[in-house]
Amino acid sequence: MKNLSLINGVFSENISVFDRGLAYGDGLFETMSWQYIGKRNKKNQVEFWKRHLNRISFSCKKLKINFPKESILQNYKDKILNKANRLGMKKGILKLLITRGVGMRGYRFENNMNPTIIFLVFPFSDYPDDFFQLGVAAKFCETYITSNRNFSGLKHLNRLDSVLARAEWNNEKIFEGMFIDDKKNIIEGTMTNIFFVKGKTLFTPRLLDHGINGIMREVVIENYDKFFDKIKITKIKKTSLNEFDQMFITNSLLKIVPVRKIEKYKFSIFDNTRRIIEYYQSAKNLEFN
Repeated sequence: MKNLSLINGVFSENISVFDRGLAYGDGLFETMSWQYIGKRNKKNQVEFWKRHLNRISFSCKKLKINFPKESILQNYKDKILNKANRLGMKKGILKLLITRGVGMRGYRFENNMNPTIIFLVFPFSDYPDDFFQLGVAAKFCETYITSNRNFSGLKHLNRLDSVLARAEWNNEKIFEGMFIDDKKNIIEGTMTNIFFVKGKTLFTPRLLDHGINGIMREVVIENYDKFFDKIKITKIKKTSLNEFDQMFITNSLLKIVPVRKIEKYKFSIFDNTRRIIEYYQSAKNLEFN
C-alpha cells in the first residue's frame, strides 16, 4: 500500500510554498503506532494517543501556535485510518504534523493564523527479533546536539542535528547514533531516548538544554518501579559508561531495545531489562485511544 496524506481534512500531497513549516521549520510533529482492533470494538486504535496529544498541545502553547480542537484532530485521524483500512492496512505508522500555517515573508507571525494540520500514514516494518533478544550496536556521533533551553523536550520540526548525525554512517551493523553535548554529556540518540542500568537502579540523561522528552521515555520513568528499585535522572558523562551494566533505548515505534555495545563499551542484558522489554511488547500493557 502506498503512503497516505491528509492535509486539513483533505487527501492531498501538496501544501502551500508559503507555509511557515517549510520556510522556518515553524511547527511540531508526533510519530505513533496504530492498529486495527477487530474484536468487540472494531476500530483503529493509536498507541498512547492521549499522551501524544497532550505533548503536542503543550508544545503548541510554548511556541504560541494555535492548537486545533481535539475533536478536529480526532476526526482527521479517524478519516485517514479508515481509508487505510479500506486499502487493506491493519497496522502502521501515523504521523501528525502541525505548522503555524501559511504566512507572508518574515519571522513575525499574526496571532490569529490557522495552523496547517497534516496526517501521514506509512506501513509498519517489523524489527527483527534479534534486536530485542541480543541487542543492537551504536556509535557516538561527531555532530553535537544543539543546546537551546527554549526548545528542550519539544518535538519541533528543526531536526537538522539528527539529519546530519544520521548521515555519519552507512554500516548496517550500526543501528543508532548517540548525541553528546559540548561538555561530553550523553543526551539521546538520533531517534531514541537512552537509559542505563547499574544493578537495580535505572538512569536516564537529564534533558534541560537539549533533546526530546519522548513518550516511551515518559512511560518508562512513570513505571520504573515495576522493574527497578530506583531511578536517577541526571547528567551522564561519556567517560562514565564503564560504570553501567546494561543499556537500552526507547521510542514510540521500537518501544524498548537493548544496546549490546557502543563502540568500545559493552553491555549485558539481565532479567530486569528483559522483563521491561517483554512488558511493553505486549499490547495489553500499552495505552490505546
